[in-house]
Amino acid sequence: MSNTVTPEQLEILETAVAHARSDAKPTVLINALCQLGQALLAASNVPKALTQFEEALELAQVSDNKLMEGRLWGYRGICLTRLGNSHFAQIALYKSHNLAKELDNKPLLIDALTQLGSLQLDYGQPTKAISKLEQAMGIALAINDQPRTMHLAGKLGNIFSDLASPEKAIEYFSLALQAAEDLDQPYAACSYKLSMGHVYLADEAFEVSRELFEEALALAEDLNNVPAKIGALSSLMRTHIATNNGSLATLYADNALQLARATGDSGAEIANLNLLTAYLIQQGKFQKTLPYLQRAQEIATANEDWDWQLTMQDRLGFVYYQLGQLDEGRSAYEAALETAMQLQNPSAAARLYGRLGAVLAEQNQTSEAIAVAEEAVKLGRSQEDWPLVGEQQILLAFALVEQNEIAQAMDYCRQAIATFEQTGQSDQLSKAQSLLAELEQLAAVQ
Repeated sequence: MSNTVTPEQLEILETAVAHARSDAKPTVLINALCQLGQALLAASNVPKALTQFEEALELAQVSDNKLMEGRLWGYRGICLTRLGNSHFAQIALYKSHNLAKELDNKPLLIDALTQLGSLQLDYGQPTKAISKLEQAMGIALAINDQPRTMHLAGKLGNIFSDLASPEKAIEYFSLALQAAEDLDQPYAACSYKLSMGHVYLADEAFEVSRELFEEALALAEDLNNVPAKIGALSSLMRTHIATNNGSLATLYADNALQLARATGDSGAEIANLNLLTAYLIQQGKFQKTLPYLQRAQEIATANEDWDWQLTMQDRLGFVYYQLGQLDEGRSAYEAALETAMQLQNPSAAARLYGRLGAVLAEQNQTSEAIAVAEEAVKLGRSQEDWPLVGEQQILLAFALVEQNEIAQAMDYCRQAIATFEQTGQSDQLSKAQSLLAELEQLAAVQ
């Protein structure tokens, strides 16, 4: 049954159930209820699906149809899992499991073990989950059940990938890929190539990951699978970022961005903009970064996504500052600071006060720079962000020198020295000590 179930299809299945109620054979009604339940489950109407499965389950028990009973306990477990009733879901799935063993029905046993493993994974019990899933996998391989082998191998590959076990993840993804190719399932093959590529990328096997992503891209293009194309292009961008090949990283990013924008996938677009702008800033390509950041800010604002707005406003402030566009940098940092306050994010606010203070100091707005830096120190202390506190204490010292407040400047300098001794920042400590020595000489002259 397709994941997209139309109202017309549901109406046909409901009519079939109505007709089956007049049939003398309970198996006819059981099958009709089961098909309607599966369709409702695919349509995400879980409560109504559960109602169909429970009626069918009662009929199966009355008619002593143990195979259907085992399957329906499994469906009941799936529904209860989705409804968040894990305890009764597990009971239902174990009943399916026990009936499968009693009947020696391998496909039913595989399905029960798979659902139990998935439930244990949701419980945060990966070791137990892996045990169940590998047991199911062994049975699927033994009876040469390729569809179930593919599903289980892919699931286990994802688990081991999340557990940062690359060798096991690759082993299972390779099995899943082989099964997908044997079954002529190019959509699945494309997905597994991407998954394998990400494992190799995380393991810094860049050449292998690049080849897999290129193969996935070719498959996605043949299938005209737009989400997979965007995923492959994005993955190739990540690979070339990791190998510091800026021109190819930007090329693949531009293709992914163009495709995401053309299809209205703003989530994919801003995620790729996030990766690209972070990389370009790291490389000091500030002018090149600017239009990407402006586009990302447009998306974040249009979607009213405050977290993305904060990220992009902060980066815009930094880029404008590096380009010497101080008015624009100040505006961006002020907007970011307002967003941080709305999000009640004091850590971000502390950093932004510090960055805004640096811009104000560059603009010779000394009094404002001092006020902002004092806020940064106050918030930084509350968040125990000691490197920020020390940085702002030095900024305050310089700003107070500008106002000829030497005694206060020396006080902040001593505070900075104490902070850098605490953080172990030897370079910053040496600079603060040198500044204090200069200020002490200046005070002696005065």
